[in-house]
Amino acid sequence: MKFEQYTNFASEQWRLTMGKSEHFSLEKCTDGEKTVVWDKMAATYDLAMGSDTRRIETAIERLERLGAFGPDTVALDIGSGTGAYTLALAEKCKVVYALDSSRGMQKVMAEKAEKLGIRNIIPICADWKSIQESELPCRFDIVLSSLNTGINDADSLLKMNQASKGFCCYVTAHGTARSSSRGDFQRIVFGRELMTAGGNDIIHPFNIIYGLGYRPELTYAPCEWTKEEEPEEAVEAVCREFGRYGPIDESLKSKLREYILSRLNEKGMFSQSQKSVVGIMIWDTRDLGG
Repeated sequence: MKFEQYTNFASEQWRLTMGKSEHFSLEKCTDGEKTVVWDKMAATYDLAMGSDTRRIETAIERLERLGAFGPDTVALDIGSGTGAYTLALAEKCKVVYALDSSRGMQKVMAEKAEKLGIRNIIPICADWKSIQESELPCRFDIVLSSLNTGINDADSLLKMNQASKGFCCYVTAHGTARSSSRGDFQRIVFGRELMTAGGNDIIHPFNIIYGLGYRPELTYAPCEWTKEEEPEEAVEAVCREFGRYGPIDESLKSKLREYILSRLNEKGMFSQSQKSVVGIMIWDTRDLGG
């Protein structure tokens, strides 16, 4: 370890900011219950975050420029979701393993791959924090993780680093997202907006990887989406999302419905939008500097 004291400090700061970031620290559901939520979100996930591909294009372009792809490249996509990065990697790699705890997400990914005629994806239904290194099929030429809440501390990040014999690509938030309705929903559910302390910000994993002696490359990409839903679909979706923090009773559900119905557009749909920026960090695990 090149700067052990600094790396330990960065790891502790990540832990502390995760504790202060209330949209993470106030969660009451188990990992299994979270997976159920992801299963239910799978069918509509691509309408929101999955609709903007600029971060994916940027990550693939950077990996390509660094020489990460070859005829025998084997990649691992941790938290593969509906396959945004998996499908892009599959066009460049011999094999891509897609690891996700949600079978619903993997089903959507498989359907998309079938339509595109992609046959070189192997799904692994597992949680990154609980899967053992011995359960992985190999060490990988590329290990990628994007917007994955399963890699949210030093141990899970270093586990990702250890799984690679080539490049790692880690994508997460840079700064705070601007949402058209999230703050309003939080005020309805909690009586206030939640504190956002940057627990999932790219600065924490960057400092740890830098402190280990690697030379991480960091770039940024915008991520923006707008989605429309039928009113009752929107009500059910927001209840699923905020159900992570505790039961949504009928009284609270009625308040959420009232808010949604008061903000329908001219088509009678509830529209939401979000703007954010993600940090894309890539490092070569074979290069520990000098």
